[in-house]
Amino acid sequence: MNRIAPEMKILKACSLVLTALIIGCGQTEQAEQTNNDQPRELVPGVDIPLNPQGDIRPKKKELKRTTGLGLEAEAPPRRLVNTVGVIQPEVTKLLEQIDASRQEGPTLVAWVIDRSNSAANMVDGIRQQIQYYYDELAVEHGKAEREDQAEIERNNLYTGIYTFGETVECTLPVTPELKKAKAAFSTIPVDNSGIENSFAALKVAVDEAKKMRVEHGYEVFLVVVTDEAGDDQQIADEIRPDLSKYAMPLYVIGVNAPFGKRAILPEHVEAGVNGQASQSRINQGPETRDLEQLLLAYPAAGLSMDTVDSGYGPFAWELLCRSSGGVFLGLKAPGYTSAMLSRPGSRPVALIGSYGGSIMSKYAPDYVSRAKYDEMIQANGAIKALLNVARMKNIPTLINYQVDFDGVDVTRLNQALSQAQLGAAQIEPGLNAAYNMLAAGESDREQLTKLRWQAGYDLAMGRILAAKSRVEGYNAMLAALKRGKSFENEGSTRWLLTPAEETEAGSAVKKIGERAVEYLERVKKVHAGTPWAQMAEMELQVPVGWKWMEQ
Repeated sequence: MNRIAPEMKILKACSLVLTALIIGCGQTEQAEQTNNDQPRELVPGVDIPLNPQGDIRPKKKELKRTTGLGLEAEAPPRRLVNTVGVIQPEVTKLLEQIDASRQEGPTLVAWVIDRSNSAANMVDGIRQQIQYYYDELAVEHGKAEREDQAEIERNNLYTGIYTFGETVECTLPVTPELKKAKAAFSTIPVDNSGIENSFAALKVAVDEAKKMRVEHGYEVFLVVVTDEAGDDQQIADEIRPDLSKYAMPLYVIGVNAPFGKRAILPEHVEAGVNGQASQSRINQGPETRDLEQLLLAYPAAGLSMDTVDSGYGPFAWELLCRSSGGVFLGLKAPGYTSAMLSRPGSRPVALIGSYGGSIMSKYAPDYVSRAKYDEMIQANGAIKALLNVARMKNIPTLINYQVDFDGVDVTRLNQALSQAQLGAAQIEPGLNAAYNMLAAGESDREQLTKLRWQAGYDLAMGRILAAKSRVEGYNAMLAALKRGKSFENEGSTRWLLTPAEETEAGSAVKKIGERAVEYLERVKKVHAGTPWAQMAEMELQVPVGWKWMEQ
């Protein structure tokens, strides 16, 4: 046996070399094709591992990695795909990145997981996918331990699990034990407080991870799983420097922010044990640092843009991901039920609307610090005006107004007209206040260079002018009828006020309407294929003028 053993070892070694050459050739060809299709940018902490002194550690082989976790169709290793349940391709791609890093050297993954009611289904689905990966990896490690102890120690995966709701808990201190990590994912409870201190939890994870980064040089992946923007976003600015300094990329698996809105889910989803919501709203957005969109009802029932997918994550998460070399991974199926998406007396809603990524990439929010953002506001009157009007709540507009009047009895007609005018008069002050805010920055409109600000300001001004034209025109048309107007057709008994492209309300109102149409048409033309263009088109579906018709 002792004489045969060396020969067997040589034969086995030759076989391994031949296999490596064959596999290596295939990998090289595939990597070259990928690089030709899409040049990639090296990501600190992912493609360029750093030791605490900042030196680039040499790699033994080129990893196939793409900035942004491109979700191209390819067959991942079996350990990355759970054949039971819903598979989130975003999670699969992230696990591939983690697995590739683990094969290069010791890697720490710090999981920061949401315990809230709203995220429960999403977390459960992702948990199963992660557990499948850990289970298969444990099997591989068990086999490798019997064959090459040194290799398995070099390729260890370290795991820490932190969870958050109203409080932050360390569910699993950092450990290399895969089975223990898998089991810990099943012990995460649901928090009924409705409060999500997500950034406090991330800070705890960052503080622990950077110790291992400095002391051992481990690669680090910080992964947050949450469907909300967080109730302690002010901590984000404290965390950001460490992510860059220690080259620790942050990945957030969550739900994209609704376009220009704070939330899509109603408050009852986070109701506490007494059935009452513990906070006035759920934080799921916006995608910008501050609200940058005019909140104004549309002029007709059925017109709404309340549930449009912005294409970006909540601002603070997206900012940390981008500045650290990570990615925000917006799930298309976050596990929301019809009951969660329904408000009393309404149908279920969900994030809808898909806009081309190549187009929307030109409209990215300003991912800058609060100080720089404030500088931008002070430097341009149009930006300042837009943000001021975006803070206004319940801007009144003409809804549920009377348009049908009995013209036979003049006394009753005048009474009805006066009552209708009273309602319109109550709307005008609030609407004029919003218009005056925007008008104060109009002189700086031409100084706007970024498409997002141009689209935002023009849409807001166009919509306010359209609402103003309708209200003032409505009031003027009622006043004209009170002054006296005769039926042209014998047998007519009623006056019907209808929207029209041309107005009979006078030159001043006509000019307002023309300016509204000019702004809205510019948004449609210049920003085609964006939600701003769609909103402008919806506003234009109802003409801004009026005319009387007989019945």
